[in-house]
Amino acid sequence: MVPNIHLIVPLVPRGALRFLLLLSCVVFFSLADSLPSFVKSPEDQTGISGGVASFVCQATGEPKPRITWMKKGKKVSSQRFEVIEFDDGSGSVLRIQPLRTHRDEAIYECTATNSAGDINTSAKLTVLEENQIPHGFPTIDMGPQLKVVEKTRTATMLCAASGNPDPEISWFKDMLPVDISSSNGRIKQLRSGALQIENSEESDQGKYECVAMNSAGTRYSAPANLYVRVRRVPPRFSIPPTNQEVMPGGSVNLTCVAVGSPMPYVKWTMGSVDLTKEEEMPMGRNVLEVTNIRESANYSCVAISSLGMIEATAQVTVKALPKPPTSLIVTETTATSVTLTWDSGNPEPVSYYMIQYKAKTSDNGFQEVEGVATTRYSIGGLSPYSEYEFRVMAVNNIGRGPPSDPVETRTGEQAPSSPPLHVQARMLSASTMLVQWEPPEEPNGQIRGYRVYYSSDLTAPLSAWQKHNTDDSSLTTISGLTPDITYSLRVLGFTSVGDGPPSDILQVKTQQGVPAQPSSFDAEAEQDTRIMLTWLWPVQDPITKYELQYWEAGSDNKIHVSFNPTGSHAVEGLKPDTLYRFSLAARSEVGLGVYTQPIEARTAQSTPSAPPQEVNLVSLSSTSLKVSWVAPPAASRHGAIVRYTVSYQALAGEDTERHEVTGIGADATSYVLEGLEKWTEYQVWVRAHTDVGPGPESAPVRMRTKEDVPGAPPRKLEVEAINSTAIRVTWKPPLPGKQHGQIRGYQVIFSRLENGEPRGQPNIMDVALPEAQEAIIGGLQSETTYSVTVAAYTTKGDGARSKAKVITTTGAVPGRPTMMISTTMGNTALIQWQPPKEMVGELIGYQLQYKRVDEDSYTSRELRKTDDHYTVTNLHKGATYVFRLSARNRAGIGEAYVKEISTPEDVPSGYPLQLQVTGLTQSSTQLTWQPPVVSERNGKIIYYVVVYRDINSQQNSTNRTSDTHMTIHSLKPDTTYDIRVQAFTSKGGGPLSPSIQSRTMSIDFPTLNFGVKAIMKTSVLLTWDLPQNYKSQAPFKILYNQQSVEVQGILKRKLITQLQPDTDYSFVLTSRGNIAGGLQQQVSIRTAPDLIKTKPINNPHQATGGKMTINLPKVQTNTRIRWYYIVVVPVSPSTRRWKNPDEMDLDELLKSNDGPVLRRRRHLDSSKPYIAAKLASLPTSFTLGDEKTYNGFYNKPLTSQQDYLCFVLAALRDEQQDSTSPYSDVIQVSPSTMATGMEKPEMLWVMGPVLAVVLIIAIVIAILLFKKKRASPLPKDEHSGGVKDSLLANSSDPVEMRRLNYQTPGMREHPPIPVADLADHIERLKANDGLRFSQEYESIDPGQQFTWENSNMEVNKPKNRYANVIAYDHSRVVLTSVDAVPGSDYINANYIDGYRKQNAYIATQGPLPETLSDFWRMVWEQRSNTIVMMTRLEEKSRVKCDQYWPSRGTETYGMIQVTMLDTVELATYSVRTFALYKNGSSEKREVRQFQFMAWPDHGVPEYPTPILAFLRRVKACNPPDAGPMVVHCSAGVGRTGCFIVIDAMLERMKHEKSVDIYGHVTCMRAQRNYMVQTEDQYIFIHEALLEAATCGNTEVPARNLYAHIQKLTQPPTGETVTAMELEFKVTDSHPHTSRFISANLPCNKFKNRLVNIIHSVGVEGSDYINASCIDGYRQKAYLATQGPLSETTEDFWRMLWEHNSTIVVMLTKLREMGREKCHQYWPAERSARYQYFVVDPMAEYNMPQYILREFKVTDARDGQSRTIRQFRSLTGLSRCAKNWEGFIDFIGQVHKTKEQFGQDGPITVHCSAGVGRTGVFITLSIVLERMRYEGVVDLFQTVKTLRTQRPAMVQTEVRMQTPWTSKHLLLSACFIRRPEPEHMNRPCPALSSLS
Repeated sequence: MVPNIHLIVPLVPRGALRFLLLLSCVVFFSLADSLPSFVKSPEDQTGISGGVASFVCQATGEPKPRITWMKKGKKVSSQRFEVIEFDDGSGSVLRIQPLRTHRDEAIYECTATNSAGDINTSAKLTVLEENQIPHGFPTIDMGPQLKVVEKTRTATMLCAASGNPDPEISWFKDMLPVDISSSNGRIKQLRSGALQIENSEESDQGKYECVAMNSAGTRYSAPANLYVRVRRVPPRFSIPPTNQEVMPGGSVNLTCVAVGSPMPYVKWTMGSVDLTKEEEMPMGRNVLEVTNIRESANYSCVAISSLGMIEATAQVTVKALPKPPTSLIVTETTATSVTLTWDSGNPEPVSYYMIQYKAKTSDNGFQEVEGVATTRYSIGGLSPYSEYEFRVMAVNNIGRGPPSDPVETRTGEQAPSSPPLHVQARMLSASTMLVQWEPPEEPNGQIRGYRVYYSSDLTAPLSAWQKHNTDDSSLTTISGLTPDITYSLRVLGFTSVGDGPPSDILQVKTQQGVPAQPSSFDAEAEQDTRIMLTWLWPVQDPITKYELQYWEAGSDNKIHVSFNPTGSHAVEGLKPDTLYRFSLAARSEVGLGVYTQPIEARTAQSTPSAPPQEVNLVSLSSTSLKVSWVAPPAASRHGAIVRYTVSYQALAGEDTERHEVTGIGADATSYVLEGLEKWTEYQVWVRAHTDVGPGPESAPVRMRTKEDVPGAPPRKLEVEAINSTAIRVTWKPPLPGKQHGQIRGYQVIFSRLENGEPRGQPNIMDVALPEAQEAIIGGLQSETTYSVTVAAYTTKGDGARSKAKVITTTGAVPGRPTMMISTTMGNTALIQWQPPKEMVGELIGYQLQYKRVDEDSYTSRELRKTDDHYTVTNLHKGATYVFRLSARNRAGIGEAYVKEISTPEDVPSGYPLQLQVTGLTQSSTQLTWQPPVVSERNGKIIYYVVVYRDINSQQNSTNRTSDTHMTIHSLKPDTTYDIRVQAFTSKGGGPLSPSIQSRTMSIDFPTLNFGVKAIMKTSVLLTWDLPQNYKSQAPFKILYNQQSVEVQGILKRKLITQLQPDTDYSFVLTSRGNIAGGLQQQVSIRTAPDLIKTKPINNPHQATGGKMTINLPKVQTNTRIRWYYIVVVPVSPSTRRWKNPDEMDLDELLKSNDGPVLRRRRHLDSSKPYIAAKLASLPTSFTLGDEKTYNGFYNKPLTSQQDYLCFVLAALRDEQQDSTSPYSDVIQVSPSTMATGMEKPEMLWVMGPVLAVVLIIAIVIAILLFKKKRASPLPKDEHSGGVKDSLLANSSDPVEMRRLNYQTPGMREHPPIPVADLADHIERLKANDGLRFSQEYESIDPGQQFTWENSNMEVNKPKNRYANVIAYDHSRVVLTSVDAVPGSDYINANYIDGYRKQNAYIATQGPLPETLSDFWRMVWEQRSNTIVMMTRLEEKSRVKCDQYWPSRGTETYGMIQVTMLDTVELATYSVRTFALYKNGSSEKREVRQFQFMAWPDHGVPEYPTPILAFLRRVKACNPPDAGPMVVHCSAGVGRTGCFIVIDAMLERMKHEKSVDIYGHVTCMRAQRNYMVQTEDQYIFIHEALLEAATCGNTEVPARNLYAHIQKLTQPPTGETVTAMELEFKVTDSHPHTSRFISANLPCNKFKNRLVNIIHSVGVEGSDYINASCIDGYRQKAYLATQGPLSETTEDFWRMLWEHNSTIVVMLTKLREMGREKCHQYWPAERSARYQYFVVDPMAEYNMPQYILREFKVTDARDGQSRTIRQFRSLTGLSRCAKNWEGFIDFIGQVHKTKEQFGQDGPITVHCSAGVGRTGVFITLSIVLERMRYEGVVDLFQTVKTLRTQRPAMVQTEVRMQTPWTSKHLLLSACFIRRPEPEHMNRPCPALSSLS
């Protein structure tokens, strides 16, 4: 139908119409053509040379204007100028990059032109040089970084900038400004400057720059790519549609869910009909609702995406209920059954039929019979003569159908099944009886009549009784009876079918007036002690009483009860669960009626009153116990025992809850408890139950389950190789709950492994010690891998084995030599030996160790391989010695032959030492002494004889003792005795000691009980008693250590001060003016140790009125301290005399503070020192004056008018010893604050003396230092030896000075070598298998003619790690002595001269636990900035050096506090930075430690490249004004010597173009013994210097990169090839052919893709793969391998798994130029299995530069899974800058993914051969990361190092050149165009993904 259109036009005059037409034309043309107008105009900019500038210009107009850019009137055109158009054509951006000063400074004009005209605008560009940048110019603090984000996720590009004023940040994408306003809020710029992109789209992908602009200028960040990753997964159904069955007219919801990427659309179809409209198709999930279903149909779900279409079908089936059966009829009837038949009525088969029926008279519902399979069925169990209704229904799998029409019928008759009820009788006369009853309860038909049977003979059969018939009435009379006898009668009813059962016998006396027998007599138990009796009243009988008899069944003891007439009676007081019999008779006035026949009833049951008896436990197994019992006594059961309950509970273990086993049968007398804990004690209870309930529990019975094998393996299994033939195995026992018995011992099971599989039968070592936790397994093969497990065992057998540990024995060492020892009388032993029978490798010498058995350390001697005997001298007599002799090869020291010998005893050759008097009385002298020196005892000292005599007599007396002390009694007063002592062995006595004289006390000597009251660290309080009424006549004198002190005769105490801490003193008290009269009284003590070295520190910031918080000092040990006291000393003239707390009378102080607190508080003298607190432990701080009580001491408030000092007193566990801290600073308080400052006069009063003391100390120290400089080798300018000052005045190099003044013959024969001749010189030395090298090394002067007395001091011997590596006295580092303690100035370290620098190094051993504080003290005192560590802490399971630095945080070593600041772990070395503080000094120093970890356990490094790089890094970080460089390994001679020689010679090569290795080693050995310890080390020094001379220093600072590239691309003077090609040739390394043995084996050759590219590690067979482990910048970071072959694909996946490599980088196509470059080693669509590994593809992402595939890899052996990601590069390695930029982005993404997923394993890299592109990738990764962290590039050394690890890496110089080029192109913006400080301190954004 076409609609009608009506146009309504008003009438207009013609003139007006013309006007309107003209007006419309004007308007039209004015709208069509309009002049352009600028929407955004360019703005003036100030940029930096080398940077970027962008001008934005946008305009509108009709038609759309065109934008052009002009510079100085000319259109811009240059390679550096680029115009980028906006997508909508609204304008363009002029971008200038890189900016050039002067050349680019101009005014740039933007012109917008269209047909209506043109307009223009302009902006000025200013370009600054780096040195012109003004203050406040914007700086990019953090630029955007490479980012990959999944589509729809949020991406954030970071940017932070600073400047003055704060710069504004804007963003450019692909060189165009980012328009945030047009993104509908999806793109926003955060306040921080970052750009946040929500719900990212593919269009967001691009290159982003952030721009910071302020009034000072504009700065651009480096660009960073944002990649939007789109997952591409074909559609699949996650929830497919399922088949449904419904009822007719029913409804169903069909659900279908599909997933994929992109997400698919889902629709429903039925046949060819679409049920979902095209425009309404949902994504992912579609639910189809189908209603009113009448017929079955198929519905299809279709999922569609760009990657394909899939379909799934669901069938909906309509079901119906069956129809009702028909023709239901009753075909047969009996008294108790009915038979039915029917027709099915259903065309379809039914499952079965169901019959329903019920009695017509019943109010209950239908009863049902299910599962009827036929159409005829008989129903039984019906009641006779009853009407029933029946119906049938059919059932199918939907349900039951409607019922059929019902049918009714009556069942047939039957004889009654019950007798008549309530039969009663009474006599109407003496011969006539009236009998009455009620109808039967179950007549089963029509009762036709009753028969009454009666007889006077109760025992006669019923058939012999007389019978009386009656109709269906309920009473009758019987006449003609015989009077006065008893009749028995019974009644029955009958139907037409027959008679029913007769009633119970009823007895009647034929005597009128006597009651009949009670009828319906019944008994019922109501309780366990009560039975209720009931009966019917006799009909109209005059009853006066009832007579009851009852008795227990089986008893004749009848009980008679009579009671008034009633119809019931309760019998009480019965026994529970007892059968009773009852008989009842009625009595009238006439007489007693007949008793009823006895009836029985049992009382109710009760709970048992006794537990089960004889409960026993038997342990059947480790998890089961058998419980047995006897039932409770019968009299206590009170019912039938229906069941038993057993309860049990573990007394210990994991489950100690109580458990109960119920339902144990009544007949049971035992029960087995199973599932118990092994070897666990249980307690068990049993109780019996009746139906009423449980009885009491039995008493608990205890039993332990049997032992079993341990249920868990030993814990914490550790295995370490001791040597080549032995390993140590340690473990912890299984957890106690898992031991399951008494551990009897352990079995250590070990097997030899080959290719990871065990070979041969396992070996078992039985360790039959329950407490054992260690075993040594010997007799193993060297360099062999073993698997070790441990199992514990009990008497039942072995338990579970621990998880196996794998250990490889070390290189083979020699077997035991055969040793014989013969001793002589001259204190010598001759040791002779034969070489080991089992000699592996070359024998290079022997090690002999020996010691006395009672000594801790061995004396060690290194012997030559040609030696076969050695004589040990100076053995002690009467001692047992242990000798150990081991052979040595290059692998190490072999097993020792151990033998003990004993030297014969002799009389002592020395006398006892230090004989002294320690106590005197008037009649006794107390003596002590020490045994003779060990070497002079000549056996075991068994006793001592003390010989003494009066000096005026020649008669000696003797006393004997086995101790080293004795008191001689019964002496004369005031008499001088001569005393000596003699030691005895079993052979006799030795010489007498020198005599001492002792004078006993005089009778009139006034003093008594001379002793020590208190002992401090620098003072001792002596006390004595005086007799009563003693008057002073002369002063006393106290003698000690050649000093004397006079004391007034009336005093009884004296404080001796200015003593040394922890020192022995003897004090003698005499009353004479001199000591001519001999000793009077003596006491010996040892002063207290100095435990608190620092003073309390005032904390004025934590102060309130009257209080002051002080920081308390740290204490070196708490183990010896009993109490701490906080002592406060008010400053007064009387207290100022105490220069330190030890000068106070501390005993008096402690006494004055004893007593009750309240009393003391009132009487404390405010000017006297007092104790503020008594503490069990010392807190870090304490508040003085808080008015609290601490262990009885009151902390009184401080006053503002008083100054105070404070110190800490430590009372030691030795009752008399006290140790004090120094005084605190003066404490002043005011009412509001404390110690905020002193008044100026007081400050002057304090500071005057302090400054004077400081000045005096400074002068003394200066004098001491001046003397020490002259006498010691400490440097003039901190490290130059005074002895050498004159020798070196005219020479700059110590080695040259030695050649001039102390030249050895060897030095004359080995002059310095010019660097140009070094290669030839080394070749000559290597000739004839290195013979000349050996000769030259052996000729070096060992330099052992110097003394080492300090090293040999007993106090210093424990400070030497090796007995034979000592510190020469003349060159040792002398530490500042600590408190004049002997040996405190010693450390095993020597100054070593460098090139043109004396004492440039300190060579020292690896610190021991005893020398950690000495080591840091040396670093501090020598002002060293650098520590070089050339060893690991442990090598080959031997401690080489103890850790002397904190792993984290801060630790204190003596006086030096060391704080860990930073740790950087690189591939071959680690750098740690520490902060050092010294106690008492505010100075902070920074020290770096460089630890080289690439030195192998044996020999020297294979290539010198890593150590040269290490050395350069050390050199670069050591400040020129630093103190000596501290270098150590383990002994401080071998590797330490190598480092020092190489470093010194590199410095020499810079200045003299020659090396003097021989001379420098000789010079070093004159300063420290054994420097450069082996010939191999000596050769290695030559090779390292040769490489350094050949290759030079190839490190390039990042800022010089461009110039260096230019230089490399030019041929050097006189050469025809470029410097790059020459450099590349030098990188070639020639690994030893032995490294390729396994690669060339026939079984492995086919595994190599190219015959010339082979790998250097592996053994025959399954463990070989052509792959190499490659060091990264920081660690073992890469696996470089070839593209897998079809034959090696399984090996490839196994390698990834075993090395935990989860990232694979693929740099090749599968085929290139028609040749296979790599086999497809991954599955594409479905999972595949490679040997043990199932590889399942999970996802694939297509990115611009690469494809990322993700695989789930599962080890089928144990089910463990990992995700492995493969990066397939799409960027070729051409010379195109864009390609290289993309390739570096690719490298960054690989490393970023590795860090994102936190994987520790290496990155696997392969191309085809695994050397070319693989080498470039790894080289670039290492170089870029190093550039990021160090700001330098060293491509040459990187490639050279790589080629030592995998030959042919980076195959050509073109490959080597392209990384240079790529870095230049990419990094010039990051490094070269930035000021140096910026690029050094901030990472380059292009490389940020590597961080």
